[in-house]
Amino acid sequence: MIAPSGTGRLILGILLGGVIAAILVFSIAIFVVAGRDESGHVAIGRGKVGVLPIEGEIFDSRKTLRELEAFAENDSIKAIVVRINSPGGAVAPSQEIHREILRVREETGKPVIASFDTVAASGGYYIAVACQEIVANPGSITGSIGVIAQWFNIEKLVEWAKVSPQTFTSGDMKDAGSPFRPMNDAEKVYYQRIVTQLHGQFVEAVIEGRKGKIPAEKVRSLADGRVFTGQEANDLKLVDEIGGLEDAVRRAAELSGIEGDPAVIYPKREKPGLLDVLADAKAQPTAMVEKFLAGKGSPFLYRW
Repeated sequence: MIAPSGTGRLILGILLGGVIAAILVFSIAIFVVAGRDESGHVAIGRGKVGVLPIEGEIFDSRKTLRELEAFAENDSIKAIVVRINSPGGAVAPSQEIHREILRVREETGKPVIASFDTVAASGGYYIAVACQEIVANPGSITGSIGVIAQWFNIEKLVEWAKVSPQTFTSGDMKDAGSPFRPMNDAEKVYYQRIVTQLHGQFVEAVIEGRKGKIPAEKVRSLADGRVFTGQEANDLKLVDEIGGLEDAVRRAAELSGIEGDPAVIYPKREKPGLLDVLADAKAQPTAMVEKFLAGKGSPFLYRW
């Protein structure tokens, strides 16, 4: 084997040096990109606060639970702000998110602060009371501590269409709330019992979440479904502070011991493909009609 000449060794050294430099630059670039905050500024060495948006009606908790878990497991994120812009929604998903926030706080020790956008009512407020502190804009709409359940009666429409539904049940309450006939007194008592029980669960969650800040009897007196502005809620001690998202982030950073301005990290958003969008657009109207006619889905809501 012929040994490389001096010139060959020089060229080989330059090539190897170039490859090593390229790898080093590429590694630094990845590190820098990973350390950028939501504004694109480099956040290396800065304490991070994760902001978890909850937008719109709450009918499914899975995505929020995944994002909350990701923030909890990320050691570089020292605190979490739950940014709520929701009128509430279904009972169970609201309760699941509430429970997960409590678990994250207990197991990780990370401060979790709620920040109210335009609306954080009913199920949105239910989620918020699991947080360590609540920050609301003065014009945010919140409260609506209560349960609502509504049914459509389409008996007259069915008569007009000259349709005669036939129903067979195994018990008197199996078709309670049927849209094809008026609700009787026994069914009204039956459903009111469920509403009262769900309302009690909501009230107890608020009492526990606001313990030491507002007396239990005061919570019960406010839990009649009414809404409040953020300013009113602050006066009533339903929230802790008046401010916006930046105030909530600063408070979270302060509680976690971050010095200076924290980097703000949002969950990575999955972009749906064209086929997903088309399939969803096609399925939604059909699903809505089916639920309306068949009475599917829980009618009991923590919703304003």
